[in-house]
Amino acid sequence: MTWQAGTENRSGRWRKKYKGRVFQASGGRGKHDGEAYSNAWDGFQEFKKKIDEEEAQKPKPQQAEYDEAIGEWRLVLQWSMENANTQYASLARSKVEELTTRLERSKPQPLNPEDRFRSHLGWPAHLIESVAARIPKPSEPTDQSPPVVIDPSTLDTSSMDGTSQRIEREIWRDRLQVQEQKQVEDHNTLGTSVDSYLATKLAKVKAGHLTAGRYDPMRTHLHHFRDWLGASTAVTSINGKVLTDYHSEMLTAISEERLSADYTKNRLATVKSFVQWLWRIEAIEELPRVLSPGSHDLRISRKTTTPEVFTIEEVKTLLAAATDRTKLYLLLMLNTGSTQKDLSDLLPSEVDWKKGTITRKRSKTAKHKGVPTVTYVLWKETFRLLQQERSSDAATVLVNHEGTPLKVETLADDGKLKKIDNVASAFSRLKRKKGIKKPLKYFRKTSANLIKSNKDYRGLEVLFLGHAPATVADRHYTQAPQQQLNEALAWLGKQYGIE
Repeated sequence: MTWQAGTENRSGRWRKKYKGRVFQASGGRGKHDGEAYSNAWDGFQEFKKKIDEEEAQKPKPQQAEYDEAIGEWRLVLQWSMENANTQYASLARSKVEELTTRLERSKPQPLNPEDRFRSHLGWPAHLIESVAARIPKPSEPTDQSPPVVIDPSTLDTSSMDGTSQRIEREIWRDRLQVQEQKQVEDHNTLGTSVDSYLATKLAKVKAGHLTAGRYDPMRTHLHHFRDWLGASTAVTSINGKVLTDYHSEMLTAISEERLSADYTKNRLATVKSFVQWLWRIEAIEELPRVLSPGSHDLRISRKTTTPEVFTIEEVKTLLAAATDRTKLYLLLMLNTGSTQKDLSDLLPSEVDWKKGTITRKRSKTAKHKGVPTVTYVLWKETFRLLQQERSSDAATVLVNHEGTPLKVETLADDGKLKKIDNVASAFSRLKRKKGIKKPLKYFRKTSANLIKSNKDYRGLEVLFLGHAPATVADRHYTQAPQQQLNEALAWLGKQYGIE
């Protein structure tokens, strides 16, 4: 952003131009006011996002041509999946993905001949002269009118083409016509069923029974499955083989390092839940046996890896370079194992302003059975900054410069996730400044890993993270005396050089 010095009539301000429109924000106490700059940058991100959303609503050039080509490829995919033609299914799937991605650009390029399905059927190169030789010559004119000239290129000569390529084109034309007819007649398609399932989940989001952050990956996973199998495919064709083939697709994505094991495990779990829902509402008569209790056919194992964390030096470097507000975010994550959502949801009643403690459950799992309520003794610097940065008139302890929550997740009209995360934005600026690429979530993991590494406190990391106990040992540690956790937190602060 560009700094504009103040005049007699106004104070200094930050200014930035984006797509022909100008954003301006208060400069606070001056050009070197870090907090004012952070607020201005957050405001610009919202300004930019709004413009991008407006641009996305405008019709794009080539839209009709792309829709037609994508629709044709989806019909090819539908037929190929129904008839176990893996070659054309793979081709159609990749073309749908490619064309959809290109259409999402602000100015998609015109379609190439290769983007049309027919170009992949080996159209033969005809010689117009040889075709014209088959056409009878016209008789001589009996009057003075100009002779009739026939342009061979205007004649329908397809019936004269007896090549295998023409036959293949005709076969595919018939196939696609049949698929189009199915599409019109059959409303019980995968596409409509996915929409119905997501509508039930969206209703839960609106009722407050499901977060927008949990809904969004469901939508992404099911759209992938829909596009992989074909939106026009009848749900009655979903069987054990289809799910096994999709499982193989996920394993391939893991082996090629396109997706992580954790991500594919979640994706497959979402698909399983969807298919079970289809069975419960009687959209399919039988539940595929690969989903039977005890079946391991669709299992995806998570890799056991060493947790990725920050080094002590990296933590010290980031804390030293952070503004007070950003430093508070990081200290709360290190001191209490908080996530961005935990920071955003922190209530005044959960802070003991005399003792300097925070007592609460994790926001994400607060309603889950067995989740512990944990009391964290704050380090002196954490408590000092919390008192300094607390909001005096808000329902939550920490809000942004506009007085709204630090993290907000909502759904746009198209069902896509809209996310505002002031904590992540502040950390992104800090890590760019210091050249550190590790993500924000590593802070709480770093503290948990340090606790686990100390034999005197090993096991308390479960309590520190606020997780529900998964084993008998975990249950023991979640019931540990408060003094033991207090000692672990004091020791943890010393590792970072914080009292």
